[in-house]
Amino acid sequence: MVLKDYIDSNKLQALQSSYAEIAGLDAAVYGVDGERLAGRKGFQKEETESFDIIVNGDKLGSVVIEKSSDKNARTAAELLCTQISQAATLELLNNINSGRFDSIKSDIKKSGELVQMINEKTGHLKGIAKKQTILSLNATIEAARSGEAGVGFAVVAKSMQDLSGQSAGIYTDIETSVEEITNLINSIIEAFK
Repeated sequence: MVLKDYIDSNKLQALQSSYAEIAGLDAAVYGVDGERLAGRKGFQKEETESFDIIVNGDKLGSVVIEKSSDKNARTAAELLCTQISQAATLELLNNINSGRFDSIKSDIKKSGELVQMINEKTGHLKGIAKKQTILSLNATIEAARSGEAGVGFAVVAKSMQDLSGQSAGIYTDIETSVEEITNLINSIIEAFK
């Protein structure tokens, strides 16, 4: 991890300049690689004190001041360091969450497509249940025409009609559940827009 990947150099310079103006802080900000990212040039390393910029447990850089700086300068440097660390941490979390949100959006879209497919399949099953009902009615009519010879056939036709009715009820329940899921998915999609 590199500090300048999380904080734009211009923003870092503006932040350091604000501390210089408000608190009179004579400081520089360095990346972990030793590159000066903001602030004054020309600090002699042996004459400085540094405060670590920590992001997600990793040192990404430091705020450097002269060792001879007073207590107010040290406090301002610590605050600058904390503010840079927090800004970089927020950017890191934003990057992490952005990827997660994209993944969630993709999963939600796929779920919506699957629900649509379930709707279509349920519609086909409902059509089959209607055909079963018609066939059972036709069988009942034919059984009645056959008289006593069709009594056994009438029992089978009645059982088919009962099963068809049960199937239609189940398909209606599935449609209702799928509609509720579709509404929930649409609400989630709207929340991510």
